[in-house]
Amino acid sequence: MKIRTAISAVAALVVAPALAAGERLVVPLSDPAQPARLEVSLVMGSIEVVAGKAGEVVIEATPGALGEHDHDHECEDCPAIAGRAADKEERGRAKLKRIPNDSYELAAEEKANRVTVSTDSWARAIALRIAVPEASSVSLSTVNDGDLVVGGLSGEIELHNTNGNVTVRDARGPVSANTLNGDVTVSFGSNIASAPMAFSTLNGDIDLTLPAGARFDVRLKSENGEIYSDFDVVLARNAPKVEEERGKGRYRVSVTKELTGEVGGGGPEIFLKTFNGDIVLRRRDG
Repeated sequence: MKIRTAISAVAALVVAPALAAGERLVVPLSDPAQPARLEVSLVMGSIEVVAGKAGEVVIEATPGALGEHDHDHECEDCPAIAGRAADKEERGRAKLKRIPNDSYELAAEEKANRVTVSTDSWARAIALRIAVPEASSVSLSTVNDGDLVVGGLSGEIELHNTNGNVTVRDARGPVSANTLNGDVTVSFGSNIASAPMAFSTLNGDIDLTLPAGARFDVRLKSENGEIYSDFDVVLARNAPKVEEERGKGRYRVSVTKELTGEVGGGGPEIFLKTFNGDIVLRRRDG
């Protein structure tokens, strides 16, 4: 597997010798004493971010799974491939040896400790494992063929997936995590940030683990699922929602299908929402 590496005009990248399963890039930070701000967006693939050394961001890239039909082989049952087979025969390609085009692009740019990683993941899936300073903030997204996983960071975490799971382990900073088709699983360390947080999915479960002494307000909504909690949640009565259209003479009153309450006397709001799935609030003791 070969990687074409783009070198930023604002910060040179060091390319290490190829690993057995891919490539490794080490990006030095402009201010080694400060954490990084990492931004990665994929079309196909997965991203894992872990706590690493101060002063650098280390990126390891390997080819990701493309699913059941990766089309690296001839498949007569696949219409797209079968349709091209006749054309190859006409051009005399059938007697030639095919050279797999399995290279992919990986580019990283650093400026003022902000590291942006880009790939040609629109063409093929890629799996990234990135190590950043422990206090770094991350903003990650992917669409298909992959999950988002973050572990051991104390900075702000923002995660967006479409068809896959989102997992955060041992977080200590504020977290925002959502996906459309997948589960959202988040656990915090001994402390949580005093900031609003939100977790949502359309088709999947939300499983949130918080320290035993956490104090927060909570909003819970599941259209087709159950809600479970280790915490004693003091529920509030939802006030009716009033909608009035004066020009049309309409007046509508409704009560939203949402639970609100507080834990430990209340605090910053935590919002959890799923359409088809369960919500689980777990207490982390010790």
